[in-house]
Amino acid sequence: MRIGYFASVQYLHDSPIGGYAHIKQFLTHAAAMGNELLLMHGGSHPDPKVHPAPKGRLARLMALRSVDVLYYRVEYRTPRDVKWVLGPRRSLIGSPPVVWEFNSVPEYARVVGEPEAKVQEHIAALRHYGAGCDLVVCVSQAITDYVREKLGLRNVMTVQNGSDPDLFTPDAVPVKRVLRHPDRLNVVWMGSAEVKWHNFDLLRDAAWLLWDNGSPVADFHILGKGMQGLRDLPPNVHYHGAEQYEKLPNWLTAMDVGLNVYRAGAADYSCPLKLFDYMACGLALVSTDQPQVREVFEKLGQTDLLLPTDDPRGLAAALRSLAADRDRVRRQGAAGRKLVVDFYNWRRAAKDTLDAMQSLLNPQHGPAPTAVRPGAISA
Repeated sequence: MRIGYFASVQYLHDSPIGGYAHIKQFLTHAAAMGNELLLMHGGSHPDPKVHPAPKGRLARLMALRSVDVLYYRVEYRTPRDVKWVLGPRRSLIGSPPVVWEFNSVPEYARVVGEPEAKVQEHIAALRHYGAGCDLVVCVSQAITDYVREKLGLRNVMTVQNGSDPDLFTPDAVPVKRVLRHPDRLNVVWMGSAEVKWHNFDLLRDAAWLLWDNGSPVADFHILGKGMQGLRDLPPNVHYHGAEQYEKLPNWLTAMDVGLNVYRAGAADYSCPLKLFDYMACGLALVSTDQPQVREVFEKLGQTDLLLPTDDPRGLAAALRSLAADRDRVRRQGAAGRKLVVDFYNWRRAAKDTLDAMQSLLNPQHGPAPTAVRPGAISA
């Protein structure tokens, strides 16, 4: 297939931010499977089968006329260049099938400070332009349910995110900057801290509870940007800043536990990439409760490590229990790694998506496949 790929952001190939990592992995695997991609927004990709769109309106129009499918990455509002999905404009480029990939829902607008009226505008616009969408791919079942029930789109499938188990591996050499203490857990959180759905109040309060007057059972390590506003942290919280995507495994293998902390709300629809990268590197997991995370924790048999978003004492207690049971930390980490290798990986996600797209071009082969869910794995 030749795919016209419309990113929701200006694509940056080397960015450590989750959205860019997702785009990069889809482009990489789609090209490796023999597809050509016309990258409509931003940057370049090292694979020669990924071509930046030409500049100039006529040149871009002619390039779009050569694609088999239009693929749009959708966040919480209508995607860029959505004009091509409806009416006369679509016919100008040969009326190719249109696929939307949903990564969030309109309620995310509240997280970034938009007024409630904007949420309703985004819902109305997505309903309007969704009439031209032939297939919707959602990264979580919660988003799939939302898209069907609230936006009225019907041909919808769930393709859950994953990690790259060849890059994110327990064999990555740990960074020397992080010390390993036999009597302490190294607990990591990574991501974009400026996104307001991350619950750093919970992390901070639990860290204070574990400080234990200078003899903590856990050190917290934060990787990412946007932490400048966080204050009153105990000495067992260490901020290391942002890191290149390819170097993140070296940090993760210096850790014992991967932490995922959300506030309730729009985050309940997300499919957190950090979770799968933690798992791929063999870390045990502790998280606030959230539908996608709950599904993973049920498969790992560790729902006792799934906590309310406003319970720092519960978080501290969960980490104390892991610090006292290093065998469990290792077992949970190994089980998580296996689950990524078997299912939660980018190659599977790309193949499921591409197979569904191919079915739009070859309807005689039947409807788009439904993503298969793996069986439970005991730790």
